[in-house]
Amino acid sequence: MYVDILPPKMAKSMDLRMCTFNCRSLKNCIPEIYRLCDSHDFVLIQEHWLLPTELDLLNNVHPDFLSYGLSAVDITIDILIGRPYGGTAILYRKSYADCVNVITSQESRICGIQINTNLGPILLICVYMPTNYGDDSSLESYIDCLGKLHAMMVECDNIHTVIAGDFNCGPGSRFF
Repeated sequence: MYVDILPPKMAKSMDLRMCTFNCRSLKNCIPEIYRLCDSHDFVLIQEHWLLPTELDLLNNVHPDFLSYGLSAVDITIDILIGRPYGGTAILYRKSYADCVNVITSQESRICGIQINTNLGPILLICVYMPTNYGDDSSLESYIDCLGKLHAMMVECDNIHTVIAGDFNCGPGSRFF
């Protein structure tokens, strides 16, 4: 996508380089994510498996990047059972910090930022959609997540929207 980024102190025009990566544990994929940051401006991550208290690790993946992420792990109970799971995050170059606004979300499967450009604001959303287990509950979860995704798009006044991530669906699947 070719856009002019605001504010004017930045380069006059540039391509926004974006990628998405289901890392299945940020801690085990830091070298891969670092390389993605080297060649992209925005890196969308699913399944980082971080606890809410560990989200600051996202800002330490690459020295030129900041982040916004949500954890899917509930730490309000006394004992954490099993491994951490889920979570979404967007890493973005520090040079874009003045042009990025975080879109608050209470849904760990959806995180978003707004990028201010000469074309108007662009909404960049990272998703990790529920898995189809073939039951009514997974279908309800998927529909609920789609509703929250739609609400985020409607609430934000954007010219363009980019949604990327793990949709957990494919041709011929129930969620396609």
